Amino acid sequence: MNWNTWAPSYPWTPTWLLLEPVQRFYADGTMSLELVEDWEYDPDSQELTVHHNEDFYWWNGDVANAADKYWYGEVARLLSPDSSRFEALHLENNGKTIVREFKDPQNPEMVQYDLGGYLGEMMRSHRDKFRPWAEELEDATTDEERLEIEERMADEMPIDMDTFIEEGLGLGPFQAVEYDDQGIYCELFDQHPYADQIEIDNLDYMLASGDAIAQQMIGGDLDFGFAPLANWIGEQEPNHLETVAPYEDTFMRKLEFMMDGPGSDHTRRLEFRRAVAHLINLQHVSDNFAPPSTPRTRQTGLPEAVTQEWLGDYTDDFLEYPTESDEEGAADLLRSAGYEQDGDAWVDGNGNAVSLELVTANWADNPARTVTDQLSNFGFEVDLTVLEGAAYNDRTEDHVGFDMTMGNHGALVAHPLYYFRPTHKHGNDLGTEDVIEDSLANGDARSPYNGKELIVEIPEEVGQEDLSGSTQEINLYELFQEWMTAQSEERSQEIARTFTWFWNFYMPGIDQFGMMSGSWGNVQNWEFNANKDWEAYRGAFRGVKRGHISPK
Repeated sequence: MNWNTWAPSYPWTPTWLLLEPVQRFYADGTMSLELVEDWEYDPDSQELTVHHNEDFYWWNGDVANAADKYWYGEVARLLSPDSSRFEALHLENNGKTIVREFKDPQNPEMVQYDLGGYLGEMMRSHRDKFRPWAEELEDATTDEERLEIEERMADEMPIDMDTFIEEGLGLGPFQAVEYDDQGIYCELFDQHPYADQIEIDNLDYMLASGDAIAQQMIGGDLDFGFAPLANWIGEQEPNHLETVAPYEDTFMRKLEFMMDGPGSDHTRRLEFRRAVAHLINLQHVSDNFAPPSTPRTRQTGLPEAVTQEWLGDYTDDFLEYPTESDEEGAADLLRSAGYEQDGDAWVDGNGNAVSLELVTANWADNPARTVTDQLSNFGFEVDLTVLEGAAYNDRTEDHVGFDMTMGNHGALVAHPLYYFRPTHKHGNDLGTEDVIEDSLANGDARSPYNGKELIVEIPEEVGQEDLSGSTQEINLYELFQEWMTAQSEERSQEIARTFTWFWNFYMPGIDQFGMMSGSWGNVQNWEFNANKDWEAYRGAFRGVKRGHISPK
């Protein structure tokens, strides 16, 4: 583990236990302020002012405040000053207040989700670690100089576990005091503001592979963890373990069409993508994914709860796609696009058999095999490749050369904007910002990253099945940028509606099922007290840090 985010091996999951967030998002779309006292946004000066409280302490005894965010954020801004959203950062009020000056006007509805600045909500590092690097970057004038500093920062400042413990660089209620290859061993930190509500003096954060974790859970060696019980041990039901505080997650799982693979002649056709949506039995895909999930009944690009909360009855007239396989409907769509059946196979107008390459990370093995079987049984040739996470990341880092994949679709923040991010794999991914901007400047129709269209045409009338009537052209990247800076709720809502209608009509991906989340615990030995805190990302860590787990 390396607690420097610009170095390899940053421990993303343990941060939710050993650090503290600036703000916390919940599945129902609400949020709580943690290290923040209050905030305000001035649309005239384009300044977001965030006042930090002084309730939380680093393990070394220093107060955690805005200065920590300032120096960390300055490193991020100065490493890429041209692409940064911020014109400047200012530290005020004796280190209690940070002012983020945006280059462009911000959507007043959205700034509330950005109180944590770079890398989101977490307070990630003590100010003393990154201040020297920010001061050095102030004098850098070229990209080459900045890259050299970034590389040295990764090499020369490894915040390993020894440094993390010895210098007291965490601020959660459980202070790491020892570690080995089996786990991180913590003691209650009495300066934490919730310490007097916690009835646990020692906490061991165990490190193990999936099979070993399941064995330890069933054997009674582990007390609690995040995610539903079935995620870890399948259908086994030991008497001492239960899923506690279940809730519907803000993430969905999607089948995503890529458009620069060997089968791109097919995936680039709207009728073909819709045909695939008719072929897939979403109920079977959901059933074959061991963790609890619910098939999506409507293709809005959003989970059911987010659709209802932000769009209401707007989606009532959207195109309907089946949740169970409709082979007749799929065949009609294919024939309308010039395909025909040749024996057991389907061929296009040139006589080429439909052949697709589906590549996915190993977490999606079961749903990917279910989809592969369904498409193969209909007459498509599907080549499935399942890769370990690192190998999958390598296949998707610079260019995507296959036709379909499985991915997450969503965000910690249950707002429509986060589901259509054009630069994020959990949204409507078109590549990195520089790739998209260069492509648009060059007049390219498609992203060189994955072949997806950058500018699309959709009907003006919601529910229209084709482009025979009035249409509108959407630059997906520029419309999203406008969404980020929209100054009225009305325009923000209008853009949200446009993106959901785009997803429903154009089908860049198929949202297959929404995930049930929660936590699991040993209910024979512990009480898991009901509280909304459980309904947050890594809710088990949140629960123990706020005193919601107590001994029986």
